[in-house]
Parts: sequence; structure tokens; C-alpha cells
Amino acid sequence: MILLDFSSIAMSSIMPQIDKFEENTDMIRHIMINIIRRYNEEYRDDYGEMVICMDAGNNWRKQVFPQYKANRRKNRDNSIHDWNAIFGMMNQVRDDIRELSPFRCVWVDECEADDAIGTIVEKQNNPEPIMIVSPDGDFKQLQRYPNVKQWSNLQKKYVVSENPLDELHEKCCRGDTGDGVPNCLSEDDVLITEGTRQTPLSKKKIAALKEDPHSLGASTASRLARNTTMIDLTRTPDRLKDSIMSEFDKGPKGNMMSWMNYLMKNQLKLLLESASDFEVRTLQ
Repeated sequence: MILLDFSSIAMSSIMPQIDKFEENTDMIRHIMINIIRRYNEEYRDDYGEMVICMDAGNNWRKQVFPQYKANRRKNRDNSIHDWNAIFGMMNQVRDDIRELSPFRCVWVDECEADDAIGTIVEKQNNPEPIMIVSPDGDFKQLQRYPNVKQWSNLQKKYVVSENPLDELHEKCCRGDTGDGVPNCLSEDDVLITEGTRQTPLSKKKIAALKEDPHSLGASTASRLARNTTMIDLTRTPDRLKDSIMSEFDKGPKGNMMSWMNYLMKNQLKLLLESASDFEVRTLQ
């Protein structure tokens, strides 16, 4: 199975064109869909069916930690770019793919693509090979399963973890500044409060927390537990895992006919010339 992180594909298509976004929306859509075509054609013989995993709104992590990704929202609010228009275009292409393409797509309210990919890997629980296409380091933890590999579509190389569970523990201790999650020694709002810095966290303390999460006090243990809930993909709430697998089991909404009509309607002529690359294959 090929598990593709749609948002990473979309953003890698948009960012090089962002200064002229409004002029280049047709080209950006072409680039997004062409990347999907390329990875399907490249990996389907060895990995089988492509499944496109998509971010939704109302992320459940914000209920656990309201500061989740608050720094990103602040940066967008201060940006010169029209992020409402950018996300609107991304969402339109996402919905077109969900409704019309021959690919199985997973979009579940409150979930990120991370939740979908993590849940599918966990629940499938079979020896068939899985290729995750995403640059997101959070997926390294899924290499705890021996059949999982990851390709970074940004760095154009495999993402490899020598010890996925140890790296997961360290990330839970250190947090994820990109997502607004501080390390387990720091206050909740440290990443969104000007003039404040995180409390340094040494490897010695990380090792101590692995042996005993309460070794540095109750507050640290509580923040480590929160970070683990946010970062460990096995911690996606069970109700959402059930919804993800229900969506997965429905299969694709579209087919090759509806997809070819979409490409023709949007004058994506070069993609039409490679129509066979969109065909879905399963491993025998």
C-alpha cells in the first residue's frame, strides 16, 4: 500500500509559486495532481494501491492542548499572503480528488493525515509492504513495523529511523516546536509568549524520564504524558480510529471515467496523456 500525505504534496506544490499564487492556481493544481500520478506509477508495482490521506478541521489535539499550532496561526495572520485563498484552493482540489479520483481517500473530521496513516498502518497489521510518502518526521515511529518505509517528497530520499521507539520517546520529551508543543520541562504557552524560552532538556534527563516518567516531578510527568498523547500516533482516540477505518473500508468514490472527465474539464492535457499512470493496482 502507498499512503500519501496530501497536505505535504499540496504545500510543496504551492510554496514555490506562493508569490504569484493567484496567477498560477491552474499550474499549481496540475503540479499537485502530477505528483500523485508520479508516485502512483512509481510505487504501485511494489506496494499496490495508493491511499490518499487528508487533513480535516477541528483537530482533536486542540481539545487536549489549546496552544496546538497556535504559532502557525499567528504567523499566517501576520503574513502578506492570502492564506484563506490558498487553503480554499487546496481544499477544492482535495475534495475533487475525494469525489472523482480512482484512489481510496481518507478524510475524517477532527483528524490529520497523520492520524489516518498511523491508524491504517496499525489496524491493517499485515506483512504487505507499505510506503509512506511524506517528509513528516512523525512517521518515523511507524517504522516499529518491519513492513513500513517512508519517502520524503521534499528531500527526495528515504526517511530512516534506527530505533523508532527511542526516537519517539525523545520527541515526546522535546516536544514539537513546529506544532507549538513545548518540551516537557517548559510552560504550556512558552512558544507563543514573546521573550520566553524553553527550559533546556539534556539527554541525561531524557534517559531518566524513560526509566521513570515521574523522576523529574509530577508537572514534568504530566506534560510528558500530554506530549505523548499529541505525538504518539497510537494515541489517536479510539472513536476516531473507528471512523478512519470506516472511511478506509468504503473504497474510492470515483473511478477512471469520472477522473478523466475531470482532467478534460480542467484542461489538464498533459495529465490526460499519462492517463494509465492513474490506474490503481493491488498486490496479488
